[in-house]
Amino acid sequence: MKKPCPADVILHFVIERIHEGHFDAVLALGFSWEQIRFLESLPGRDLHYLFNFAEHFIALQIDLDAVQSRIAIQRVTEQQRLRETQQALLRAGAPRQLMIELYGWTATYYCDQRKFLGLDEDMPRGGRPQNPSPDAEDQILLQWEQHAERPLDERYLETARAVSVTVRQVRSTLERNGMLAEPGCRRSPRRTPSDPERSRSAHVV
Repeated sequence: MKKPCPADVILHFVIERIHEGHFDAVLALGFSWEQIRFLESLPGRDLHYLFNFAEHFIALQIDLDAVQSRIAIQRVTEQQRLRETQQALLRAGAPRQLMIELYGWTATYYCDQRKFLGLDEDMPRGGRPQNPSPDAEDQILLQWEQHAERPLDERYLETARAVSVTVRQVRSTLERNGMLAEPGCRRSPRRTPSDPERSRSAHVV
């Protein structure tokens, strides 16, 4: 059995576009109207025969823009890192108000992201979070200062991890001690690839 080659893939794409009436896509590849009409009229047997010769009249050339490809890879990497940080914050108990301040999320989006991660059953049902012990609170304040150079979202996360407390407890400790920082980390679109409803758009994960 003949293995598929790039020419086969291109020809298959062309025939699909023709049968769907998307002639502009085929014309953009360099096919003429005469060739389009010919391909459209071919029965299945003749199309199969044509595929055997596709590599003789169709060539594929890929031109990569090195600069633009690096930029695209960098942006995807940054977006992936941001999504991972956001999800880690949620898993570490980040409260809704913090995520709103950091990323411009809505309350609904916050709930949706928790549901996506399977955290909806862990949602607080009222009342204040349990305060950390005095020793843990001292460690929170110490770690908070030690991570002062980190972006604000990562600062919350690393502080919570270092002391083995929730982000919510870090937040409440800072609030009690008058040390809440102004949101200064990157602001990203609310939506992310992890969004269960749609892909990322205006506000992240």
